[in-house]
Amino acid sequence: MRKSLIIENLLKQIESIWLKIKKGIGTGFKFIFKYTGLTFLNKKFKKLPNRIKKTVYALAFISPWFIGMLYISLPILFKSIRMALSDKYYFINNVGWQITGEWQNFTQFKRIFTEEPFHLKQILSSFQDISTVVPLVVIFALLLAMMLNQKIKGRAIFRLIFFIPVILLSGNMLANFERNALLTVPAIANGMISRLLSEYLPVALSDVIIGAFGKIVLILWLSGVQILIFLAGLQKMDKSIYEAAKIDGASMWELFWKITLPAMIPLIYINIIYTTIVYSNLSNNALVRIITITSDESGSLGGTLTDEVNYGRAYSAALSWVLFFIEMIVIGFYTLIIRLASKRYD
Repeated sequence: MRKSLIIENLLKQIESIWLKIKKGIGTGFKFIFKYTGLTFLNKKFKKLPNRIKKTVYALAFISPWFIGMLYISLPILFKSIRMALSDKYYFINNVGWQITGEWQNFTQFKRIFTEEPFHLKQILSSFQDISTVVPLVVIFALLLAMMLNQKIKGRAIFRLIFFIPVILLSGNMLANFERNALLTVPAIANGMISRLLSEYLPVALSDVIIGAFGKIVLILWLSGVQILIFLAGLQKMDKSIYEAAKIDGASMWELFWKITLPAMIPLIYINIIYTTIVYSNLSNNALVRIITITSDESGSLGGTLTDEVNYGRAYSAALSWVLFFIEMIVIGFYTLIIRLASKRYD
């Protein structure tokens, strides 16, 4: 009893000290605001229309990003463009890094598409891979989000399980998983499913399906953030709409196509962009491997970024821009498809 009274008195003293500190800080800020004119500006700001206030709040919110973009990102971006359009980017002692060549010659891009057949093959492979994986990830994420949105026991645990790969796939973890065959299904790796599909389907279609099945584990692992985005959208939907539709005799199939999917279209755009950017820059991407790991088919040479003798940083910058254009094409293509498909709901 005595100990509890001592603890209670101690907490009251701490609270009293904190209130005095808080009051002193408030008084100090009032003094600063008064003599710097901020109090006057605050009164004027409160009298502004709500539309202007929201604009000011928005500009203040994005100002850190804008400042970082202006002073950090844009200079690096323009330097990357200049490097990609140069003949060479090399280091001279006591002088620094130098860029040579005229930008309009497109020397590095000509070399990529005319003199490097292995790199061109990897570019096409990367484009096909990204184009296949992105829609599958978005579709799987939507289906899993709908299942996790049901009233089932342990929903929080399942959501945590699907989000764990987002952490594990960072850094070199993905390369280790791929090296140890942890991203494939044994039945696919052994050729069982591929043999069955090739017997009943055309070669072109079976190759696409086999490629999708071969990445099924990776697709599920890449769906964590997208599932959370779709879950947030599903949980904000008005349940009375579903109840009214069910009263009118709508089936689960009709509820999905006429209520759920139209409401998810804005989130589908977000997930397409997010998935394309994240997957394109993973360490298992063919173009990323050429830049950072090995630049030849046999794996005897290092990445183009470190191989200053055969390629160098200018060539790597050009490859990076090729990857960027692939991402833009994939995003634009699937966004256009969703846009055209969504016209029926307008």
